[in-house]
Amino acid sequence: MLRQSLNLRTVFNTKNIVRLHSTTTSKPLASDDHSAAANIDAVEHASKDLFSDPISEFKVFPKIEDISPSELVGGTKFGKKNYLVERSSTGNLPVYTEYKSMKCYTEIRKIRGNPIQLRDDLQERLPHIPKKQFKVILQSNKILIEGNYATDIKSVLSTTF
Repeated sequence: MLRQSLNLRTVFNTKNIVRLHSTTTSKPLASDDHSAAANIDAVEHASKDLFSDPISEFKVFPKIEDISPSELVGGTKFGKKNYLVERSSTGNLPVYTEYKSMKCYTEIRKIRGNPIQLRDDLQERLPHIPKKQFKVILQSNKILIEGNYATDIKSVLSTTF
């Protein structure tokens, strides 16, 4: 009865890139043969050599000690002076036009955080819309603007969100 054993060896080329080569050997099976344990030790030793190589120590992510909380996503307190306008499941912005009692309103829905801050930022970016036409409804976290300004608001929000 013959047994196939696998030996791994690492070969370094001129650019110091690690390649694994496998070789198979055939040995007769004996009752006092300890080559299986020796082969396992050789594979473990080869894998330790492979992962202790300076090339394989390349890290994609920095160490956790090197990251400050302000660099993390969500590291700032959300809701105080921050806001987020969530998109719909199809990827559209939640900006709608409604007609109520012979007037046209533009409505911004799905505001998470501070809708008053969003209103202030929109008033800065869209100075041609009078400030008295903006109305914030805190109970439902939405902004109503008297007039049809959906395209202007979508263009501003699409560059931000």
